[in-house]
Amino acid sequence: MPASSPSIQPSPAPQPPSANVPSPDLSLQHPRKSHVSLKDEPGFRFHRYRRSPIAREWKIGRKRITAVIACLNTMVVGLIAGIYAGEVPKIQYKLGDEHHHVILGNVLLYVGMGITTLIFWPLPLLHGRRPYTLAALAIAIPLQFPQSIATGFPRGPHLAKSLAGLLVPRFFLGFALGFAHINFLSTLLDLFGASLQSRNPHQELVFYDDVRRQGGGMGIWLGCWAWCFVGSLSLGFLIGAAITQHLDPAWGFYVVVIILSFFILLNVIAPETRRAPYRRSVLRYLDEEEKLKKRVARGEIKLHLDQDGPKYWWEEVWAGMRLMARMFCQVGFFVLAVYLAWIYALVVLVTLLLGALLSRNYRWQPQYIGLAVFAVAVGAALAVPLTKANVFSRERVQPLRTDSGTFEPRVTWSSHLLRRCLFTFALPIAGLAYVLASPGPSVKAAGPTVLAAIIGFLACLAVAECIGLAMEAFDTSDLQPGVNNKHRLASMDSATRRRRTNYSSYPRVCAGIFAAQGLGFFFAAAATAVSGNMTRALGAQAATGVTVGILLGLTMLLSLVMWRFRSVQVIPNGAFGSRGGGSIDREIVDKDWKPVVIGNPSGKMRRMNLLEMGSFSRWTEIRKLNNLASDERRHYV
Repeated sequence: MPASSPSIQPSPAPQPPSANVPSPDLSLQHPRKSHVSLKDEPGFRFHRYRRSPIAREWKIGRKRITAVIACLNTMVVGLIAGIYAGEVPKIQYKLGDEHHHVILGNVLLYVGMGITTLIFWPLPLLHGRRPYTLAALAIAIPLQFPQSIATGFPRGPHLAKSLAGLLVPRFFLGFALGFAHINFLSTLLDLFGASLQSRNPHQELVFYDDVRRQGGGMGIWLGCWAWCFVGSLSLGFLIGAAITQHLDPAWGFYVVVIILSFFILLNVIAPETRRAPYRRSVLRYLDEEEKLKKRVARGEIKLHLDQDGPKYWWEEVWAGMRLMARMFCQVGFFVLAVYLAWIYALVVLVTLLLGALLSRNYRWQPQYIGLAVFAVAVGAALAVPLTKANVFSRERVQPLRTDSGTFEPRVTWSSHLLRRCLFTFALPIAGLAYVLASPGPSVKAAGPTVLAAIIGFLACLAVAECIGLAMEAFDTSDLQPGVNNKHRLASMDSATRRRRTNYSSYPRVCAGIFAAQGLGFFFAAAATAVSGNMTRALGAQAATGVTVGILLGLTMLLSLVMWRFRSVQVIPNGAFGSRGGGSIDREIVDKDWKPVVIGNPSGKMRRMNLLEMGSFSRWTEIRKLNNLASDERRHYV
């Protein structure tokens, strides 16, 4: 099982060699070293030094407390953006902003978060999560005061100063909050792993000692995180709209200061899942003389791609960008990432357009507009129990008695493909219904409000499902060399045997999730920027219709990506019987070579879709280990 690597620290006082204490020279702070090579000293053993258990080995009570705090942390971004969006009309009126530049504050906020998410996501794996979370929240507090001061300028010649005081801090606020946001969902991965396997997974046999099950599985926590990610914006809008009814807009920024102070205190007392002293990965490799050597290095993303750890932090950042680029180059994942990003942009757009509709056409008071917009969060909350799949899961279906029966083509009401098609196509239909129900006072305001809640319900399901698909397709924790005893060294080429590493994170899963989220923040910035202009030029109905039309096209592409249209061989023909055979193409067949039967397949063939056939998916890696796929990227396993 993957385990956190031991901490290698110098001894405070000289010890005799018999004490089995590491040499004081074992430090990664040397400016010219990216790792430390351990010599074969007599009596030295890794297991003699006590270490704190990794987060996936914590007691369930401690894990639940940490998960609750991680989900609450996810709400910070939505609350800050929503409070500002709820105050935009009054700020524009107070400053005399006739050209609607105030709305660009959230545009710059999302742009800053997108930059941080796409580029700097590997840094917490290098330095620990708590320093980045606390520093980001602490920096966000002083950035609120220039914005509150800017709203106090009177109408007239001071508009340029007011806009500078509002917009410039918003960009740096988003840039800082991005460093905190990259830790929230990753904390849940640290606690529960990246597995969402049900009792009857698709064409796999269940082994309860599977490495992927370490941590117990995400379960309902993925739905809670999805609600905090989707519904927090409308909750913040409610707070901002309520503030503007009786108070000055500057109070919105003071409320944000109070919220940030509370979350700083919450994160100070929260357990740390990835403490910096334990961010060491043990690298075992074979030298030129075929002798087993050990290294201790920092950084897991560069170790996932190369043989050495990073010397400097920007090398780890560059490795993360390389890995993210390779994830984007997969057709199936690219469609999934764009779909997930567009879902987030749709939620942002519906929240803003519903508020504008109720304000302009129905002349509602701000507090009532906030309550109506809060329906998006209410609808998303209703979807949280379903994200665990306790209703639509195949756990409710009696499994077939034989493995051969799993290959029979059949579609049941609870199959994953049917469930995904139902709620994915229901989302653009609900968006179209919202377009038709928002012409103005001729339709009661309850119509668009209820449909906005349905959009929130389906969007929460879609976000949780997309994250689950990414974890299911790209979790290779049980395939990394050296993490378990099921691997046979003879099944690997020399380049792979030289790199047997204990990974404690999920590099491919994290790269995929943050790629989709970073793209989603850029889409949200675009949706915020065009919401006002499109509404004034085309009308709210046309603006929503364009967004829903794009969503319908992405839904059709996602359905094609999810369709298991091809049977692919994942286990060689000689795995369960006679030697040789299959598609093993080797000039000289090593007599010690044996196929790797891993992933618990129920047969040699597997029905796969475009997402699972990607060059970095877990099933492609299994085929590489079994010499069933020729790929020059084999050494990236």
